[in-house]
Amino acid sequence: MSAVSKPLVAIAVAVAALTGASVAQAAACTATAGFESFIGNASTDDVTLGGMDSSMCVLSGVNPSQGPNGNTSGFDGTFGGGWTLLSKGAGSATVGGVTFTLGFSQADGTWSLTTDLNATYDLVFAMHASDRSGAFLFDDHTSFASVTQNGTWSIEWLNNGGQVPGFSNINFFVRDVVTPVPEPETYALLLAGLGAIGLVARRRRG
Repeated sequence: MSAVSKPLVAIAVAVAALTGASVAQAAACTATAGFESFIGNASTDDVTLGGMDSSMCVLSGVNPSQGPNGNTSGFDGTFGGGWTLLSKGAGSATVGGVTFTLGFSQADGTWSLTTDLNATYDLVFAMHASDRSGAFLFDDHTSFASVTQNGTWSIEWLNNGGQVPGFSNINFFVRDVVTPVPEPETYALLLAGLGAIGLVARRRRG
């Protein structure tokens, strides 16, 4: 991406986020069988990224941090499968050729996401608290190379005593990572470069 287009992209993302945030209506989370009475006020706006609410959310009794690769069985039935663990807490990982860097703060209820390439993907923010887990889906989410998107999070579901529980752990999952084909100007520069190399080679042979 050119130096000119990158700021324009960042502005476009910010405008889209602000516009979407002002129009979208939060939807209540669903729950897996047996956990419906613990939803409380949990809804899609409990977790945001880049000014946008999550697309869907589901409450379950599965700890997404279980096992070396995490446990997605608490939300597979709602979001579908095929997930890859990105990080347990803040960290980074490369999936589908894209490096994801995730930040997370328990102190002020914020988090962040940066990718090293332009990419579109499905992302799940899966948070555990008091034998319950809330999974929040960002469907077909788009990020741009080296542009950090900031988000917020809060817990609104209930524990057995009918109270909002304290935070336990956070896990991030991703699937369907797609990177766009090079832009037309990229091809033009590539062809120009190859042409110049060919011209130099012919002159040397001559």
